Amino acid sequence: MDTVNQVLIDRLLQRGADASLVDSLLRALSKILAEDPTMDPDAATNRLHYLGWPEIQIDYHTLQLALAHFESSPGSGPGAFIVDETRRRAMRLREVEVAPIALNDL
Repeated sequence: MDTVNQVLIDRLLQRGADASLVDSLLRALSKILAEDPTMDPDAATNRLHYLGWPEIQIDYHTLQLALAHFESSPGSGPGAFIVDETRRRAMRLREVEVAPIALNDL
């Protein structure tokens, strides 16, 4: 799997990553994929931009390489950041429904 790692790193560098920050980028990408492993490349790119990686553009092949990298590397996959299902649910943003209140109830 060293070949997958090297291809992934080469691809990230070609797509705009700084060589000195590849490890940080992989960690951010791992956390993003931990939330939703079925995320499409555009959504992953948008999340990376939101997290401060505006120079990165993720395509389908790079995303698949990242998933293969995380699955093959013990302790660095998306699941490495999630202790159990309870924590996973707590980390996700959930929609909260609140009944409307009247202004005179305040």
